Amino acid sequence: MDFFSKLGETLSEAGRDVSQKAKDLTESTKMNIDIHSKEEYINRQYASMGKKYFELHEMDDEPLFEEIELIREAKAEIERMREQLAEKKGMKRCLSCQAIIPQDAQFCPSCGTKCETPFEEE
Repeated sequence: MDFFSKLGETLSEAGRDVSQKAKDLTESTKMNIDIHSKEEYINRQYASMGKKYFELHEMDDEPLFEEIELIREAKAEIERMREQLAEKKGMKRCLSCQAIIPQDAQFCPSCGTKCETPFEEE
């Protein structure tokens, strides 16, 4: 009987050890997820701060960071590509609000401004 008692105690102890290790692993995994979540939050805050800084200093003649000029150039290129895309789709830009509108629009659907249409030569 002594053998079975010791076997029972050993199995109980092993079960507690496994249970504790599983609990520790779960806690470690949760902490790693929380750490990763906080790091992502910090990175989003950095990006937000950078965007705010850029917006404050976008028009500076001599920006502190060269990345500001690189962003300006990229934005200009995006705008140029959007213009080309609009032309290919038969669209134009509203002169008042800069919205992309159909080429034959009489009024801008965004701001309501009457669209100037050039006179056709006969």
